[in-house]
Amino acid sequence: MNGYIETLPRSARTTRARAKASARPVWLFAALLSLCLCVAADWFTVGTLRLYVDENSAANRQEGTVWQHFGVRGNDVVPEIISGDEARFVFPVSLATPHWLLFTAQPEGDAEYKIILRSGAASQQIAGRKITSAVSEKISLPAGDGELQFVVHGRVAWFDPRLVRKFFLWPVYLGAFLALTLALRNRPSPPATRASIGNWLALIASTVVCLGLIEFVLRHVALKLPPAVLSARHDLGLSAPDPRWIDSPRYKQRFRPNLNTVCEWQFGDIVRMGFIRPELSQGEKHRYPFQTDAEGFRNPTVRSKIDIAALGDSFTDAMTSPLEEGWPARLEQITGKKVQNYGTSAFGPQQELYVLQDYAIQHQPRNVILAFFAGNDLFDAEHFDRWEQADEKPGEETTGWRLPKRSRRYETLFLTTLARVALPAIGSQRTPAASLENRNPGPRFDRGIYEIPVPGGGILRFAVMPAYLQKLGSPRQEFERSRGWELTQATLLRMKETCDRAASRLTVMFVPAKAEVYWPLIEHSLGAEELQRAIDFSCRYNHMQLRAAEIQANRLAQNDLLHDFCAEAKIQFLDLTPALEQNAAAGRAVYFPDDAHWNAAGHEVAAQELAKFLALQQ
Repeated sequence: MNGYIETLPRSARTTRARAKASARPVWLFAALLSLCLCVAADWFTVGTLRLYVDENSAANRQEGTVWQHFGVRGNDVVPEIISGDEARFVFPVSLATPHWLLFTAQPEGDAEYKIILRSGAASQQIAGRKITSAVSEKISLPAGDGELQFVVHGRVAWFDPRLVRKFFLWPVYLGAFLALTLALRNRPSPPATRASIGNWLALIASTVVCLGLIEFVLRHVALKLPPAVLSARHDLGLSAPDPRWIDSPRYKQRFRPNLNTVCEWQFGDIVRMGFIRPELSQGEKHRYPFQTDAEGFRNPTVRSKIDIAALGDSFTDAMTSPLEEGWPARLEQITGKKVQNYGTSAFGPQQELYVLQDYAIQHQPRNVILAFFAGNDLFDAEHFDRWEQADEKPGEETTGWRLPKRSRRYETLFLTTLARVALPAIGSQRTPAASLENRNPGPRFDRGIYEIPVPGGGILRFAVMPAYLQKLGSPRQEFERSRGWELTQATLLRMKETCDRAASRLTVMFVPAKAEVYWPLIEHSLGAEELQRAIDFSCRYNHMQLRAAEIQANRLAQNDLLHDFCAEAKIQFLDLTPALEQNAAAGRAVYFPDDAHWNAAGHEVAAQELAKFLALQQ
């Protein structure tokens, strides 16, 4: 009995010792795995803050010409800050940890810049050089509060300036990894435990390698991924080619002939370009057939003889609406005349002249209607002229959309995008726009959204494109001095000559921007303080200073300019502004709420007014 009692504790102690020895490698493996997870989490959550001169910088410290642009370069939208010949701009910074300042600077000719970091009373130049070609910088910034001051001589485009948190713990991670690996290797363990740990390590390593290979492949075939994936990367700046468009040596881009597809959209261009957040919009879904004829225009078919040729941009091709709702189709239904739609989105006056010469005039139209859009046709004239002269520069390329200022590294992965497409619940959650039923019935402005009570007890809820509101404050002299107006005048005269030779009558139909049509409602509904706050919201983009009085004085400057020119050139002129204003004042929405284009009601007003106008010219 005594021997039995003495040997039991010894056996138990041996068993417990073996169990502890077997458990140690498991705990070391768990610690090693936890370390790897911490490293991965630290790396994938590295944050990026983009520096936007119209949002992040100190506007009262800015000097010279500096403006924010989002240019489409290849298949990516690139944030750009364009600074003029002598400029200074400042970014306040508050960094909890050390960061990198990253950017590429591309000069136009010779240029020089200095970047100064100020912290309290201390000042330090952290970068400075003369440049004649593009250079990339990676500048270390310490933690703390201060400001970055850019001093520039010469025109420079600053591509994607951003602050990125340093991955500064790697020596600690590496040391801990080596220590745990050596400890795991030196600890004796049963064969079964070693095999189990080895299997887990092999599984983890193979999973990481496979995911890395998948990410690598996805990045290299990005443009061939399904439309849902490409659409999901819109906010990351992917500008995927639209198969509806083809490159053209004469037109730059135009619709592909004989299209037979579907157009779908939910949020308007004011949302897509980043001027208001999606959760503020009610986001109505639209889906309709999208077809082009053999000439590449939005018609059911090409007709040899027509009565009316409709020229213009997206207000004419009605890309945001079903074909039958566009003003050319409605004009044909109202008048019984054969109306052919020759509109193409993003076309300016010169491209519309080429369409007239290449296509429309050969069908012998009695009337040629040019829809001139006040929002951007002068700009489009300048832009296309630079393209024809092969003289496009940074800040002058196709405009993209505003990218999020803040992002995490994991958000840029294609694997993350695939997960969000496959499992929408894990994607970013959008809070639906608040119901109007529980809102204060009075007029209000909220982060880009106007809510204006209208006759009949309803509320007109809408947003306007900031650039178009800014333009309302420009005096007539500014338009007259512009290169765009010079090009437009010459183009309109050539259009008239082309029409005269073919015994056709040219009519310029003035299409006002949404901000111009809704301005009387905005002005009469909001109090002086809230009205100025709404103007300031639009003018914060590029730090413009604009007052309500300037809009009151100059709102119709472009209308009058076109009217006077057409009267002198003996071109028929129809201004749609009064009719659209009357409909809006009566509570009828004539534009989509979160888009700059007409809805069905707006197209109907245009068709009705044009039908009456043409009847009077008979």
